[in-house]
Amino acid sequence: MLLIEREKQIDDLVNHRGAISVRELAQICDVTEVTIRRDLKKLEALNLLERTHGGAARLEGLLKPAARSLELPLIERPPADALILAPVQSHAAHLMREHALRAQIPLIAESARIDGAVYLGPQNYEGAYGLGQWAGVYALERMGGTAHVLHIILRLPNTMERSAGFNDGLRAVLGDGVQIITVDGQGLYNEAYQVALDALRVHPEINVIFGINDDSVLGGLQAYLDLDRDPEALLAVNVGGEGDTLFDVLAQGGPLKACLALFPEVVGQQAVDGVLRLWAGESIGDAIITPSAILTRETLYHFYQPVAGSWLLDRSAVAALPQTRWKTPLPQVSGRRIAFAIHFRTHEWYRNVAAAMQQRADEVGVSLSIQDVNDDVQAEIIELRRLIGKLAAAYVRDGETILLDSGTATTTMAQHLDAVRGVTVVTNSIAVLQRLARSEHVRLQMTGGELRRNGGALVGYGANLWLRELRVDKAFLVVSGVSQSFGLSCKEADEAEVRRAMINAAREVVVLADHTVLGVDSNARIAGLERVHTLITDAGASARQRLEFNKLGIRVLIAGQLSAPLTRG
Repeated sequence: MLLIEREKQIDDLVNHRGAISVRELAQICDVTEVTIRRDLKKLEALNLLERTHGGAARLEGLLKPAARSLELPLIERPPADALILAPVQSHAAHLMREHALRAQIPLIAESARIDGAVYLGPQNYEGAYGLGQWAGVYALERMGGTAHVLHIILRLPNTMERSAGFNDGLRAVLGDGVQIITVDGQGLYNEAYQVALDALRVHPEINVIFGINDDSVLGGLQAYLDLDRDPEALLAVNVGGEGDTLFDVLAQGGPLKACLALFPEVVGQQAVDGVLRLWAGESIGDAIITPSAILTRETLYHFYQPVAGSWLLDRSAVAALPQTRWKTPLPQVSGRRIAFAIHFRTHEWYRNVAAAMQQRADEVGVSLSIQDVNDDVQAEIIELRRLIGKLAAAYVRDGETILLDSGTATTTMAQHLDAVRGVTVVTNSIAVLQRLARSEHVRLQMTGGELRRNGGALVGYGANLWLRELRVDKAFLVVSGVSQSFGLSCKEADEAEVRRAMINAAREVVVLADHTVLGVDSNARIAGLERVHTLITDAGASARQRLEFNKLGIRVLIAGQLSAPLTRG
C-alpha cells in the first residue's frame, strides 16, 4: 500500500469509528505500530485527527460531511435504553457514559460511584473496615497481636476505598502492631502471584495476606505456598466472594480464613430491578446498596450450599442482611434493552453478575447485552495470540523437528525461530511458509493437500497421507475450543482431521489457545485432552481453569507471565 493510500485509509477509519487503536490500524494496514504512530503524528499536524493514548480519535469540529452520515459503532451511540457501567477507566467507557447522560437514559454505576449515575454496590469502606477488625482480632488471639501484612491492591476508586477500610479496621484493633507492604496485583491472578512472590522473598516476616479480590488473594496465597512457607503461620483474607474457586479454597480450611462476600447474584438482580424502576419514573435516590457479609469456613454454609460441584446461594439468608429495600412492587416494563459494560470479562465476579442480570432480564421481559469496553477486543485477542506464539518459539530446542499448524500464534512463532539452531519445521500453513521461506537457520517442509483459502492452510487427503509417514518432536496446534467435555475442537471437519494426524505424528503435543477459547466447544472435535502435554495460553485464563488442566497432567504456560525464561538446553 502506498503512503498516500494508507494515510487516506487511516483518516477514513478514524472519522468513521470515532476512535481506533494503533494496534488495529497496524493490523489493517499490514505495517508496524511504529509506522502507524508516525502516520498519526503527521495527520494530527494536518488537523485531520487527534492522537490519544494508544490510538487516535476524530476531531468533531472537522468531521467531513460524508463521514457524518455514516452509522457509528454501538460504543459511539447511546448503548441501549439503559446502561450499567462497571468501574472501568478508559476512553471507551467515558464515551459510553457521556452518551448515556446526553440521551437521558438510566445510568447505573456498578461498584464505584461516578457523576450522574445511580451507585450500585456495597458500603465499600464500612464492609472492608469490618473485615479488618475481624483480621485484627484473629491476629490478637492467635498470632501474638502482630500483623505483617502483604496488601495486594487494585487501583480503582472502589477498591481503594476497600483497601483504606481494611487498613483502618486492622489498625483499630492492633494499633502499632501493624506493618503493611502494599503491592499492585492489578486484580489479576498472575500479576498478583508475581508481585507477591517478589514481596515475600524480600519480606519473609509477612504473616497476613489481604487481597482486594479473589484472584489477588489466591495469587498471593499460591506464591506463599510455592516458597514452602508454613501455612499454619499465615492468615489470608479478601474482599470478593466472586464464585466457586474462592469458596472451594475457603471450605478446605488452610490459610484462607475469611472473605468479605459481595454476592454477585444479588448485585445482578438489583441492577435490573433498579433500571426497571427508573424506566417507570420512580425516584430511587442516588444509590442502590447491595449486601455484604464476612464468610468463614464455618459461616460459608449459612449462605451457600455445595450443589453439583458449584456453590448455590441461599437467598433467604442474604435477604436478612442490610441492603436497599423498595416498598413498592416491581413495575412492569418490557421490550427494552439494557447494556452492561465490563472490562474483566474472565473474572468470576462479572460472569456471575452477568448471569444474574440475564436471569432477571428474562424474568421481566427485557433484553440484555454484555459489552466489553476494551477499545478493540479483536485487536487485543490478536495481540494475545502473538504473545502466545512468541512464548511458543522459546519452547523449541536446538535440533528439534516441529509441526506448525496454521493460525496467528504459529505465524508469530515462525518469526521468532531464528534464535533456534538446526530446527526443522513442517507446516501446512501458507503464512508460516512465507515467514520462513528466507530463513537460513530453518529447514522447511510443506505438507501436501488441498488449499483452504479462507484459512491459508493445506488440508484433505494429501496432507493427512503425508503426516502419517512423519514423526516429529513437537506439534504446535491452534484450536478454537478447549474443554474437558469435548476436548480439542475447531471449526471445520477437514481441519480437525489434519490436526489429528499432527497429534499422531508428535512425541509432544503443544496447544496454543488464548483464554477466549478455554471452556469452549467448537464445531469439529479433534481429540481428547489426554493427548495434550502442554498448553500455552494468556493471563486471561482463570485460576480454576489452570487448576483443572494441571489435574489432567497438562503443563500450563502463561504468555508474558513466566518468572524465568524457558531454556533450550
